[in-house]
Amino acid sequence: MLFNFTARREAIEKDGVYVGGYGIRRAFVAVKQDGVYDTSEDRIEAMNAVEQDWDAKEERALVRKLDFRVLLPCCLVYFMAYLDRANLGNVKVLQVGTPSSLVSALHLKGTQFNWAVSISYFAVTALLLPSTIILKKYSAKRYFPCAMLLWGTIVMSMAGIKNGAGLLAARFCLGIPESGIVPCCVMYFSFWYRPRERALRLAFFHVSNSVAGAVSGFLAAGLDHLDGKGGLMSWQWVFIIEGAIPLVMAPVIYLLLLTFPEESTALSERERYIAINRFGRGSTRSTDITWDTAAFIRIMTRPSTYCFFITYICLTTIAVSQATFLPSIFHYFLKFGATKSNVYTAALNLAIIAPYLVIPWHSDKVRERIWHYLFCMLSSIPCYGVWLYFSYHSDDTSIAPISLYGLGLLGMMVVVAQPIILSYRSATLYGAAEQSVGTSAAVASLSIASIIAPQMFPDADAPLFHSGFIGCATLQVICVISCLCIPILLLLEAEQRKRKTGHAMPLRAILDAENSQVSEATLARLHAIQEQEAKELEDMKLGASGGNIQHVEDVESR
Repeated sequence: MLFNFTARREAIEKDGVYVGGYGIRRAFVAVKQDGVYDTSEDRIEAMNAVEQDWDAKEERALVRKLDFRVLLPCCLVYFMAYLDRANLGNVKVLQVGTPSSLVSALHLKGTQFNWAVSISYFAVTALLLPSTIILKKYSAKRYFPCAMLLWGTIVMSMAGIKNGAGLLAARFCLGIPESGIVPCCVMYFSFWYRPRERALRLAFFHVSNSVAGAVSGFLAAGLDHLDGKGGLMSWQWVFIIEGAIPLVMAPVIYLLLLTFPEESTALSERERYIAINRFGRGSTRSTDITWDTAAFIRIMTRPSTYCFFITYICLTTIAVSQATFLPSIFHYFLKFGATKSNVYTAALNLAIIAPYLVIPWHSDKVRERIWHYLFCMLSSIPCYGVWLYFSYHSDDTSIAPISLYGLGLLGMMVVVAQPIILSYRSATLYGAAEQSVGTSAAVASLSIASIIAPQMFPDADAPLFHSGFIGCATLQVICVISCLCIPILLLLEAEQRKRKTGHAMPLRAILDAENSQVSEATLARLHAIQEQEAKELEDMKLGASGGNIQHVEDVESR
């Protein structure tokens, strides 16, 4: 099968189904013919789209507007959510060893702290799919501000908890409003951005958590000096201030966000027309059905769904464990002080922003996913390999702690892989129902990983964390192997559909497409409006020209 993979993939992609492949040359240079992109993604878009009657300048202007009204507010939402969800790792090392520390003040024992990190994701996992259905029904414009008000209130209330049970209860409740942030944003992007535009946008979206991690580290280090002020401990100040941010920002997010291309009043009629019709068959529409049991069964019986799931759960387990325990690793493993651990963690989060944006941008530019993902994963292996070696040879003085810290940047390359694999997953789903189910299934792995990851570096394993480093190294290998299987599975599934129905694309997507574009009557009216506007503009130009001639004649007569 591998011998003729390319020929079989090209045959299937003629039906408008995206599979992807292993050609390494395409990972470096975009394939063009006569100066026009000639990749499978571009051919599929051109095949499925309606005849384009707008120019590239109009579409670029629309995309810039979408970046301000769709991408920017989603990034802000994720920044605030991650700031409030991941701050436990930073507050844990504040005033460590004193009665004012979080662990001492709440009398946390054993793995209570680890479960406090994990417990939010039980609620997140249970509500992933319902959250995407709610977004499809009520739009992101209403969904996200309401969620922000809820989780901001919960985080601020955490400053008043008195024991471990209160911390567990508050963290579980926090997972309820934050459950839909990632899957809803990925699905929301599929309403507005073409597949070839999504990896970079998802990169900007995921950069928000790196920025949040950096800001949380700096905030924690700064607010540590407020310990005892106003009768509050430093960790209480962190919860109050970071919880207040989404409460203040919720009205701003509501004003910025758009609803759906078919109904947004913030776009002109022409902009809505382009936003709707630049997508072809199989794209996500607000006119698609909100829930389809058949689509759920179809997605959940595809082997590729579970391959994406395995790849993403391994990836995010490493990423979440880093986000939660890097300050602890630096404090115990590398013997940095509490402030230095938080500041150095923040520095890594800032340093990773450049590759976070450049690699997905290049992935979009050349329309290639597999090798960009593998590059990120393979780059991270030396970090955990050396850390694992040093954990068993801690008496080796040839490796300085600062050198081990420097390897942390390579270790964080796993987070760069997230937008690439999510973009790949989104491009292989057809219609709103599939986007909802498929995206939720992929992101469910993030939630489950967030339950597992806090158990990977328990305090009992400090300071060498043997089991944590072994676990991360193993997961890196699984990420690579499972990713290589995805194109093969997508091809086999598409071939099976074609044998069964005569179409490689799901029939539901073909049916939805019939109701997705602007009607012929509306299209005719838009052309009439365009012609009228063009005529009025020409008349104005002629009038202005005539006025200038008359002005010259008047001057000459005087």
